[in-house]
Amino acid sequence: MFGSGLINRLRALGAQQGGAVVLIFAFTLPVLIFIVGMTIDYGRASKVRTVAATMLDSALLTAGRELSIGGIAEGEVQGRVAALFDAMVAEAGLSSAQNLSVATVVNQADGIISGTLTGQSMAAFGGILGTPAIDIGTNASVSYNTLTVELAMVLDVTGSMGGQKIADLKDAARNLVNILIPEGGSENDKMRIALVPYANSVNVDSFAEDVTGDDDDVCVTERPDPESFTESPPSTMEFPTTGSCPTAVIKPLSDDRSELISSINSYSASGWTAGHIGAAWGWYVLSPDWSPVWPSGSDPAGYNEPDLLKVMVLMTDGKFNTWYQSGIGNSTQQARTLCTEAKQEGVIIYSVAFQAPQSAQNTLRHCATSETDHYFETSTGGALKDAFEQIANEIRNLRLSY
Repeated sequence: MFGSGLINRLRALGAQQGGAVVLIFAFTLPVLIFIVGMTIDYGRASKVRTVAATMLDSALLTAGRELSIGGIAEGEVQGRVAALFDAMVAEAGLSSAQNLSVATVVNQADGIISGTLTGQSMAAFGGILGTPAIDIGTNASVSYNTLTVELAMVLDVTGSMGGQKIADLKDAARNLVNILIPEGGSENDKMRIALVPYANSVNVDSFAEDVTGDDDDVCVTERPDPESFTESPPSTMEFPTTGSCPTAVIKPLSDDRSELISSINSYSASGWTAGHIGAAWGWYVLSPDWSPVWPSGSDPAGYNEPDLLKVMVLMTDGKFNTWYQSGIGNSTQQARTLCTEAKQEGVIIYSVAFQAPQSAQNTLRHCATSETDHYFETSTGGALKDAFEQIANEIRNLRLSY
């Protein structure tokens, strides 16, 4: 009797304990569900934030590259970043995100674009307790390049360049301009190009009075000693002239894409090859000593300016065979000396041989900053265009990575 009574009492107590457990479970289950639900909500929000932050980084990088090469102006960065970000959000289909927006700030002094992302991720469970969305804001910044490039294109427009060859040259030169100064880009003086077409001499056109002392004397040759191989301005020694020169005229540094292409389109071929005069004027349009000669906006910066590259592209299809002054060497010898002097001032020289004889190739190799990296030998119009395009891309990449 005693044993059976004890067992019955234990059974009754167990029944009472089970009821309490059920009651406790009933009260704690909603809390557990809410905790699990909020964990899911915050996990989803974390994923949305990570994806959105990656998109912000990508938009800032793209805008930074475009700003570096003049594809957009500083005032267009906000709109460009927002458009890029919105397009990526639409493509990714972030259905749980809402009110996503990006604000950008450009720090021109430091070359930095900063972006701030704001928005929310919808909370599936949080709404039960009045938290329908979770903030997913983040910040990011990228560096863009403030490097300035001054480029002189020294182009052979001699008689041997007639026919298809001059057409090929114009196509290659236009393409280079289009890469470095994109259509619709900003004219911000960060990328300026000068044109120096040459044949028997160089046609200085409207700069004749400053250069030769006479408006009618536009066809300049090399100067005699002691200024043969210096960058001293014409105020030091005026330039001798000749009666024969190309119709194509020099154009000092400019960021006006349309004017540059229009000048290139006007080129025709005639005359002999005074390549050293072309090389000299390629140096002059980059020389800060010549700033008083060139109009406002075309004046070269000083050699020691920070974040500055001065570049010359020297192209020919033939031997340098025409010169005027005696006692200072022939055209080839003078060109080699001038190239050496310009390189000593920090000018980077790319040289391009276009169906050129061995003697011209040797001269261009000497002129190039590096024979392996800055000299191009081409035999077709397509190869010439490829060489100019490679040079343009290398210059552009320097601007992005310098």
